[in-house]
Amino acid sequence: MRPLLFLTLCLAATPLLNEAKELTGTYLPTTNECPSPEEARKKMTVPEGYEVRCFAHEPMVQNPVAMTWDHRGRLWVVEAYEYPNGSPHPAPFGGEAKDDQYHPVPAVCLPTENSEPRTENLPRDRVIILEDTNNDGEADKRTVFVQGLNLASAILCGDDGIYIGQQPHLIHFRDADGDDKPDAWRVVLTGFGREDTHELVNSFCWGPDGWLYMTHGVFTHSKVRRPGQPESEGFKFDAGIGRARPMQSDAGTPARKEGQAGVPASPPWEFEVFADGTSNPWGCDYDAAGNFFVSACVIDHFFHMAPGGIYVRQGGAPENPYAYEQLPSIVKHKHFRAAYAGVQIYQGGRYPADTHGHAFIGNIHDNAIHEEILTPVGATFKCEPRRDFLRANDGWFRPVSTQTGPDGFLWIMDWCDKYPCYQNAKANPEGVDRQYGRIWRVVHKGAHASRVPNSASSRSSVPAANVKPAGENPGTASGEDAESSTRGRVRSIPSRDRADLDLKKLSTTDLVKTLEHPNNWMRRMAARQLSERRGEDPSGIINALKARLNSTKPEVAIAALWSLARVGGLHGDTEVYAQLASSKNAALRYWSVRFFGEGMVYSNAKLSEEDETWHDADSDVLDTISELANDPEPSVKRAFAVALRQGITNRLTRDTDSVIEGQFAIGLGLAWKELVQSSRESTDDELAWAIWQAWEPALATYPDTNWGVARITGLFASTQPLSRVLSHKAMRRLCDTRKAENLDLAVEFCDQIAEHDILLAHALDGLVKGQEGGVIKPVKEVSASLAKWRSSSNADVRKHAQTLAVMWGDAAAVKEMIAVLHDGSKPEKERITVLQSLQKVRTAAVKDGLMPLLTPQTSTALAVAAIRAAADLGGDEFIAPLLQQSASKDFNVRNAAIEALSNRDAWTKALLNAISEQKVSASGFPAPVRRALATHKDRAIRDLAYKVLGAWQDSSDDVKSLIAQKKQACLTGEPDLANGKLLFTATCMVCHEFHGGGQKVGPDLIGSGRSNLDALLANVIDPNQIIGNGYENISVSTKDGRTLAGRIVEDTPGHVKLLGAGGAAQVVPRDQIASLTNTKQSLMPMGFGNLPDAAFRDLIWYILAPPEEGPLTAEKKKLLIQGVELPETASQPKKTNWRAIDWESVSLWNPDWKVNAPDFERTPVKLAEYHGKTNVLLMHPFPDKKTPASFERQLKVEKTKLKFSVAADDRGDWVVKAVVNGQVVKEMAVDHEKPRWKAVEVDLAKWKGQDITLRLEAHANGWAWEFAYWHGITLE
Repeated sequence: MRPLLFLTLCLAATPLLNEAKELTGTYLPTTNECPSPEEARKKMTVPEGYEVRCFAHEPMVQNPVAMTWDHRGRLWVVEAYEYPNGSPHPAPFGGEAKDDQYHPVPAVCLPTENSEPRTENLPRDRVIILEDTNNDGEADKRTVFVQGLNLASAILCGDDGIYIGQQPHLIHFRDADGDDKPDAWRVVLTGFGREDTHELVNSFCWGPDGWLYMTHGVFTHSKVRRPGQPESEGFKFDAGIGRARPMQSDAGTPARKEGQAGVPASPPWEFEVFADGTSNPWGCDYDAAGNFFVSACVIDHFFHMAPGGIYVRQGGAPENPYAYEQLPSIVKHKHFRAAYAGVQIYQGGRYPADTHGHAFIGNIHDNAIHEEILTPVGATFKCEPRRDFLRANDGWFRPVSTQTGPDGFLWIMDWCDKYPCYQNAKANPEGVDRQYGRIWRVVHKGAHASRVPNSASSRSSVPAANVKPAGENPGTASGEDAESSTRGRVRSIPSRDRADLDLKKLSTTDLVKTLEHPNNWMRRMAARQLSERRGEDPSGIINALKARLNSTKPEVAIAALWSLARVGGLHGDTEVYAQLASSKNAALRYWSVRFFGEGMVYSNAKLSEEDETWHDADSDVLDTISELANDPEPSVKRAFAVALRQGITNRLTRDTDSVIEGQFAIGLGLAWKELVQSSRESTDDELAWAIWQAWEPALATYPDTNWGVARITGLFASTQPLSRVLSHKAMRRLCDTRKAENLDLAVEFCDQIAEHDILLAHALDGLVKGQEGGVIKPVKEVSASLAKWRSSSNADVRKHAQTLAVMWGDAAAVKEMIAVLHDGSKPEKERITVLQSLQKVRTAAVKDGLMPLLTPQTSTALAVAAIRAAADLGGDEFIAPLLQQSASKDFNVRNAAIEALSNRDAWTKALLNAISEQKVSASGFPAPVRRALATHKDRAIRDLAYKVLGAWQDSSDDVKSLIAQKKQACLTGEPDLANGKLLFTATCMVCHEFHGGGQKVGPDLIGSGRSNLDALLANVIDPNQIIGNGYENISVSTKDGRTLAGRIVEDTPGHVKLLGAGGAAQVVPRDQIASLTNTKQSLMPMGFGNLPDAAFRDLIWYILAPPEEGPLTAEKKKLLIQGVELPETASQPKKTNWRAIDWESVSLWNPDWKVNAPDFERTPVKLAEYHGKTNVLLMHPFPDKKTPASFERQLKVEKTKLKFSVAADDRGDWVVKAVVNGQVVKEMAVDHEKPRWKAVEVDLAKWKGQDITLRLEAHANGWAWEFAYWHGITLE
C-alpha cells in the first residue's frame, strides 16, 4: 500500500461532475466563499505590535507558486496555471536538452505590449514582475516577463536574468539589457522529474557559498545532469536539498572571469545532492551561521540539513547505502495535520530582537504561519514551538513561501485556493481556483516609525475592529493599526529602503559596506552582486572584504567571509585561514573548514587533469587549520569531518569511484585520526555519523593501507565509546565490499582488540550484520579466532562469535545451535534468532534440523520463521511438511506456508494440486498469492490457479460502481467489530501496523487514509491509484528458481532486501538475482471488494473505529460517514477527538505521577484491561530510541516500598528502570514470556525522611514492539 497519498473517487450519483470529484474528510475543501483581500486581512490575527498588509492580490497576481526579488527590490513571481497535470500543448522550453548554450526566446513566449496573456496554444505558466513604483508598500505595476512555461515551480534572480525550475530543466533566461524582456534562454541542467507534480524541484535560493540551492520531493524521481550527458551519469535526486553552480565559479578557489581564455561564454554547470532525505520539502533557508533548514510534509515537519547528511525519509532508500543509519528531524512536537511549505529563519532586523533566528513555517492545512525556536544541541539543533505567528482564520489561506523582503519584514505568498491538498487537485483538476493569489507582508508597527516613505502619496483603508478570537494568544487582528491617523487613514509602510533602490548601481565599496546592513536581505543581495563582479577589480574587492573579517559584529564578519570565498579570495591564503582558525567566532571557524573542503573538491578535479600542484595549497591550509580537529564546538568538528570526506571522495552524500591517494591523502588520514582522538568521549550522534562518513570511502577503497582497520587498532582501543560505533560500521562495510580477503582484515582487527570486550562485541556484531547480504567467509583459517571469542567472558562477544561460527561453517557450532533450536526451554525469541543464523548456512544438517519445527506442535512465531527458512533453503523434502502447515487452523502459519509454496514452481504446482484434491482449503486464500499466481510467468501455473481458485479480478472496469456498492453495504446494518478485528488480523495486519500490532510492510494505519469512510473505501478497493515511492510491489526471480515479492527496503551494490507480506524480510545477494521487476502496482492487492458485504462492513468499520479508540458512538459514526473532521479552535466548544491522545485521562491515571511519553502510534493510552489486569497505562519510549518514556514525582519518603507491575507486548520486550535522584536503583528486562505481568518492588528505605525525585522509566531494548504496560503503582 502507499503512505499518505490517498485519492477518493466519486461515490454517489450527482448531476454536478465537479461535486462528484470533490474529496472529503481531511481533504474537504473549504466551504465558504473566497473572502476579498481586505476581508481576508481583517480576519487574520498576529501578535501584539504586528500587522498584515497586502502587497498584491488578484487580478495583479494569480496562482503564485514561487517568488524572488531582483537588485531593485522588485518582486518576481511564477504564476502556475498548469498545475497539477501540465499542459497538453507543446512546451517551448521543454523536451530534450541537447546543449547548454543560449537560444533565442520564441516570439510567441515574449510578453505582449499590454502584458496580456497570449492566446496561442501555449502552456499558461508565466513569470511576472510586480513593482511598487512609489514605495508605498503596495504593488502598482505588473509586467509579464515570459510566457509558455509548463509546470514551472521555482525562480531566482541572477547573472543578468532569472533561473527557472521547469521540469525537466533548470533554465536561465538572460536579460542583459535589463528591459524586462528575455534576450535568450538556455538549459543549464536537466533531468528533473515530474511524476508527482506537487513535489517538483522548488525553493531556489543563493546559498552562503554561492551555490544555487533547491529542494525536491520524495515521490518525484530526478537524475540531474548537464545537457547531453547520459542519464546514467546523473545524480539521483528524490528528496532533500540539492545545489548547483557554474563549474568555473568555485567557492574557495581561484575565480575565472566568464569569457576568459579557455572558458566558454556559457560555462557548464555542476550539481550535487547537498543533503539527502525527508519527504516533500518545499522551502529552505539558512541561519546567521549558514546552517540550512527545511520544512517537510507528512513525516516530522522540520529538519536541520547539514552538508552530507542522510536523513529519514517518507519513502524509498537513499542512494548511499553505507551510512547504515539515517539522521532524525529536530522536532518532537506536531502541528495540525501535515502540509508545510515555506520556511524563513528571520534575520531581517525589523522585528523585535526576540524573533531573530527563529524559524517561520507555513502550514497549508492549518492556514497559519508557525514561529519556532531553534536551539543548538551539539552538532545540530532542537526546534520547539513558540506561537502561531499568523492565523488566517480562513480556509482559503494557503501559504507556500515565506521570505524576508527588502523591507526586513516577512512576506508571505498565498496560493489562495479552496483545496488544501494535492489529492484534491488530482481528483478534480478543473476545480483548482486559478483566479486568486495574494502576497502579504507582516509589518511591525514600531519598526517603521522613523522611516518615511520616499513617495508623497499613500494608500488608505479603514482599519478593522479590534477582534481577538476567544482563546487566542494575545495578538491583534491584522486590520488594526496603532499609527492610524485621527482621520482613520492607514499610514503607508515602504516595501524597500528607498524608492530608487538599485544595488547593481552601487560601487564595489558601497556593496561591501552593505554587508553591514541589519537586514539580511540587503546583505545577501549585496553579496550576490559582488560575486557577479568577481572579474572586475578582484584585488580591490578582496582587500575590502578581508578588512571586514575583523568586524566585531558576527553577521558582518561571516558575510564578508562568504563573499570573500565567492569572489575567489580565499583559496590557499594561509594567512586568512590562520586568522579564521583562531577566531572566537565559531561560525568563522566552521566556515574556514567548510571552504577548505570545497577547495579540495576543485583541486581534486584539477589533479585529475594531471595538474599536481593544486594540492600544494591545500596541504598548507590543512596544516594551518588542523587544530580545528580539536575544536570545542561540535559543529566545527562535524564540518571538519565533512571537509575530509570532500577531500577523499569529492562528494557529500554519495561515493565516487575516484578516491584520493598519495601524499596529500596521508595528511587527510592523519587529520581524521586526530579528529577521532579528540572526539573519543563524545556522545554526539551527528558527529560520530559524520566521522564515519569521512572514513567510509577510504576504508572501502584502501582497506589494507593506513586507512584500514588493521592499522588503527591502537587508536580505536583508546577512543571508546566513539570507536565502538566506527568499528561496528567498519565491519559491515568490509563485508559489503563482498571481497573475502577484506574479511581477513576484519578478523585480524578483531583479534587485535580482543582484550577490549565491549569494543570487540560491537565489531563482531557488525560482522554478523554484514552477512545479511549473503554469507561471505574469510580466506584464511579462522577457527582459532572463533574459539577464542566463543570462550570470552563477555556474553555479547560469545553470542556474536557463535553466530559467525555457524555462518562460516563450523560443524561443531552448527550442531550446538541446532540443539538450542530444538530446546523447548529456551525463549522463543532466542530460538528464532538461532534459526535465522542457521538459515544462512544452507547445509544438509541445517535442513534436517529444520524438519522437526515444521509440525503443528510448534508455536506460531517459531513455525512461521521455520517456514520462511524452508522457503529460503529449498528442497523437495520440504513440500510435504509445508503442505501440512498450509492446512493449519492458525492463519499466520497457514498464510506463511502458502506464501512459501508459491515461491518455487514445483512447490506451487504441488500446492495447487493439493487444493484440487481438497487437502488444502481455497477459502481465505491470501490475496497477494492469488495475484502472483494469476500473473505467473508459467502458463500452466496460471491455468491451474484459474481452475482451482477461480478468476482473479485485478482491476475493475467500474471501480466507482463497486465503491458505491460497498459503501451502501457499510451503511446498511450494524457492524460486528469483534469479527472485523478477526478479519483485520488475518488480512491487514500481515502488512500494516495498527495499535501496537502488525507489520511494517505498508504504512502504519494510525491516521493514514482512514479519516472517513469514503477515503478508506477508495484505498481498500482501488489501491493502485497512487503508489508512493518505495511501496511498489517488486518481483525478484532468483537463479535457484524462487520468485519473491515485496517492497525494497535496502538496495546496495551487494544485495537487495525485500519486505513482504507478514513482515517477511528476504535478503537476496545480487549475484543470485536472475531478474528484478517493478510491477508498478501497490503491494496491497486488489480483491478486497470481493469480500461478502457483511464481512466487508465489519472489516471497514473496525479499521475506521477500533474499540482501542473508544466506542463507536452515533456521533462518531455520523462524522466518519460525512467525512468531516472538526479541528479544535478557540471559538469552538471542545469536543472529544478519538484520534488524539487523551492526555487528561493519561494524567489522571495516577495523578501523583507526571507522565513523560511521546505521541507514538497513539500512545500513551489508558486501557480498560490487558492480560487480566484492569486500568492499565500503555506507553512507548521516544522515537530517538534513546529517551525513555517515564513517570516522575517528587516526594518525601515516608513509605519505603514502591510496588508496581509491568508487562510487554505479545511480540516485544523492554527495560524498566527505577531512578532516584538520577541514580538507577532497579533495572529489569520485561519480556512477554510467562508470567505476563512482572511484579517489581523497589526498596526506598535508604532515603526515608528525605526529599527525592523518583522516576520510573521505560527503555527500548532494541527497537521492536517496545510497548510498556503499567499497572498499580503504589507506595507501602
